[in-house]
Amino acid sequence: RRLHALGLTLPHYGSHVLRHACASHLLAQGLSLKEIGDHLGHQSPDTTRIYAKVDLATLRLVGDFALEGLL
Repeated sequence: RRLHALGLTLPHYGSHVLRHACASHLLAQGLSLKEIGDHLGHQSPDTTRIYAKVDLATLRLVGDFALEGLL
């Protein structure tokens, strides 16, 4: 409501954005999809896959680190 009152619009906000952020953060911290799903109360790993997205910037850092000295 406050964003709307300020004339700001965001396409996605609310509790689902927090769930996505939480799942992605836990994934980045190395938790398994099973652990993340348990934390979020999911019964199906498919649901967890919707919420837990890989951060491409972090994935690039991991790739660069893994390839360091090999090229």
